[in-house]
Amino acid sequence: MALEIRPVRTGRQRRAFVDVPFRVHKDNPDWIPPLRMSVLDRISPKHPANEHQENALWMAFREGKPVGRIGACVDRMFNEFQDLSWAWVGFFDAFDDQEAANALFDVACQWGAGRGAEECVGPGSFTTNDEVGLLVEGFDTPPMILTTENPRYYERLWLEAGWEPAMDLWGWRLEQSAITLTDRQRRALARLQATGDLQIRAMRMDDFDAEVERFFEVYQSGWARNWGFAPMTKAEVKHLAKQLKQIIDPELVLIVEKAGEPIGVSLTLPDANEPMAKVRSGRLFPTGWWHLLRGLKHTSGVRVFALGVRQDAQSRAVGPLLYNKMVDDLQNSPKARRAEASWILATNHAMNSAIESAGGERYKTWRMYRRKALPG
Repeated sequence: MALEIRPVRTGRQRRAFVDVPFRVHKDNPDWIPPLRMSVLDRISPKHPANEHQENALWMAFREGKPVGRIGACVDRMFNEFQDLSWAWVGFFDAFDDQEAANALFDVACQWGAGRGAEECVGPGSFTTNDEVGLLVEGFDTPPMILTTENPRYYERLWLEAGWEPAMDLWGWRLEQSAITLTDRQRRALARLQATGDLQIRAMRMDDFDAEVERFFEVYQSGWARNWGFAPMTKAEVKHLAKQLKQIIDPELVLIVEKAGEPIGVSLTLPDANEPMAKVRSGRLFPTGWWHLLRGLKHTSGVRVFALGVRQDAQSRAVGPLLYNKMVDDLQNSPKARRAEASWILATNHAMNSAIESAGGERYKTWRMYRRKALPG
């Protein structure tokens, strides 16, 4: 059967693009569908990231039926900041069809090369500020909020198309019944809190916009030197915050201050994937909103979504302080029974050691791949 690759440009085509994973994964009862409106928002020409990003989307067809999709993005601000020449390749979904996968990868990489990219990196939909990574370990547990999942055969599709591993991202599991702080960690936490030098507080929702600016200023400072870090504009930060505001629990947003100035932050999110498992259509209407809003009040899991320490404060053990505080809160939580810390770069030894020493178990690995922008 002849294979055809078609570009995605119109609103109707974008809706068909969003529908592809619902076709690919429809027979998998464990698959957690995304909210269609969230994906449409990210690929919309009106998304604020488009101020510094150029992207393109394609779908693969056999006999007029969709069998796969892919997207590519060149982020000028990222490339300038990191002094790189990357094209991000993401939004990949396909049936177990190597020919279709190869054709999709080729068109995405050729597009990137045509815009000056020397290397393609993915999966990233579209940068590390979005969902990234191919799940290669940890298929026996359901995905948490805003993490990727995929069939096992995806890894083969990527490898046989010439992709090579670039970086591993780890997920750590912390069970309320198993985690603990050592006496030494508790003493250190108590000492830091007792000095009056550092204060830990929750997010002030009545000052939400200003709190968001404080949070991301610290977060972006802390991550600026890390692999794959992609800076965000104020418009992007505001856009993301507006989306997350619907599910944020202010008690799960921690800010470490010194003399009233934020120097460390962490954001933990309730696992919205628990109620989303019941919204098989990926649509909020007519009943999806009810499952989601009702379910968010009863989630048993949380995900440590973001943690950062300002560069000039990274020698003060603020990161371990935040993790110790989060572990202590999880131990005493009447609702949350499990947590996931992800994604943690495999090369971030300090953070991985801190999580492991608190009783964390590394249980998932997402892998990033690289390939020359021109196929072959």
